[in-house]
Amino acid sequence: MADGIIKKSDKGLPLVRAAIASPVIAALRKVSIEPAFVLDPLGLNEAQVMDRKNFVQHDTVYRIFQAVADATSPEFCAKVGESVDLVRFLPLGDTLADAVTLGDFFTRFTQAVSKESNAVTQSLLVEEEHAYFNARRNFAIAVSPAQADAFLASIWISLLHRVLDFRWDPHQIILQVCDPNALPEQFHGVKAIECGPRGFSIRFPSNWLSYRLTQDALENPSDLRIKDNDLAAPLDFLAGLEGLIRVHLAEPGFGVDALADLCGFHRETLNNRLKPYGQTASQVIARLRQDAAESLLIDGNTSVGETAQRLGYTDPTAFSRAFRKWTGMSPAAFKRSNREA
Repeated sequence: MADGIIKKSDKGLPLVRAAIASPVIAALRKVSIEPAFVLDPLGLNEAQVMDRKNFVQHDTVYRIFQAVADATSPEFCAKVGESVDLVRFLPLGDTLADAVTLGDFFTRFTQAVSKESNAVTQSLLVEEEHAYFNARRNFAIAVSPAQADAFLASIWISLLHRVLDFRWDPHQIILQVCDPNALPEQFHGVKAIECGPRGFSIRFPSNWLSYRLTQDALENPSDLRIKDNDLAAPLDFLAGLEGLIRVHLAEPGFGVDALADLCGFHRETLNNRLKPYGQTASQVIARLRQDAAESLLIDGNTSVGETAQRLGYTDPTAFSRAFRKWTGMSPAAFKRSNREA
């Protein structure tokens, strides 16, 4: 269970799309490591990470990247970043593929990336002969983002390297990351500088922004473009909380205390944050469990026992009692009535 400390925000919980870790999880199989080996201790599974509809706490993502590095090597995440297909991976990838120059690409990206997280700001600043691409966290962190930053910085340095080609000059790059040791020793000739954990920064000549992009530079298979780009990180506190609950519903014993721990709140603080919505944390969890249970039972392909298991119940009888309390009928009767209907 993630235990990141979240800084209170008027916009709600600081969340990021879980799929930001999908490239490193997918790469595990290439080195004969089952993703479950990394994700099970974190209370997650591969399907949850790969589903672009799921948003999780930032610290949870940092834990995923660190666990992947622990299972492989300190440079593994950065090496995966070097070969990421940007159009498949980045938000609004199909729009980015239409960018003509590097400057056009970075401008489109900074406009689109706000949908991926509601608590990290990425920006491009141009000052005379230098351009600065920055990522800054707007919240307090409890877990080192070193491996996540190495992965992301690797994406951008590798893109610059591909676009510059024979004009590449690593001495014109100033790269600041949380932990330079998370990058490969031979990183396109770039030597990183250590900085704090609140973000990373890349400085490069501003005239590079005028260089034209090619399809090869973006590594873009046109038939694999992501289509669900209208899914934005939830800004509302309740919406964000509901997203976190859905990801963790299958965990045995998941309840208010576990949810509060996941958010970095005390139980009382969590319920106080929910007072404006007229709900308690236990009511929100029960509502989402009921919704998930009804959907699974209506589907017809999921047995009562399987439904109970997928909702974190180790005892199907306890699930049946809870379902009867929610709906006034047993899961089996509910399943039959919907099949007849």
